[in-house]
Amino acid sequence: MADSDLKTILLSLTPLALGLFGAILLVTPLRLFQGIVPTPIFPLAVIFFWSIYGPKYLPAPATFVIGVTQDLLMGGPFGVWASVYLVAQFVAQTQRQYFYGRDQHVVWMGFCIATVAAGLLLWIEMSLISRAALPVLPLFAQMGTTMLLYPMLSLAFSSVHKRVIVER
Repeated sequence: MADSDLKTILLSLTPLALGLFGAILLVTPLRLFQGIVPTPIFPLAVIFFWSIYGPKYLPAPATFVIGVTQDLLMGGPFGVWASVYLVAQFVAQTQRQYFYGRDQHVVWMGFCIATVAAGLLLWIEMSLISRAALPVLPLFAQMGTTMLLYPMLSLAFSSVHKRVIVER
């Protein structure tokens, strides 16, 4: 295998690495504003961004790995986050032509809608598993934090996309 082939493979693993790093951040005891602000769902932002701007670099199996890794790290039911992330990826990719090339505020609104849908799916799955309607306020606070941070995360991912993937 040539060095350039190895470099190409490693560069294409960047979105997966970002998603796995985001999953690790979720289980890290971050105390944003002394615990008042919930930790954002970083992998959801990674998956949404790359589903629009570089879908070939984050295929469904990589998204599944991110979700299962998060399930394992969080100690929750196996496959819950994987299913949420795969649905979010599917929705983002089916709307890719609409979002690609649009102003960032339009993409951000799409992310907000996808985040609310992901939150509802997660809540339904976890409520069914626990056989009780779980409280929604903590989940939607976390989703709100994720939505508010997406514009900054999108800028960071865009820089990574331009410097690591495009300019190789």
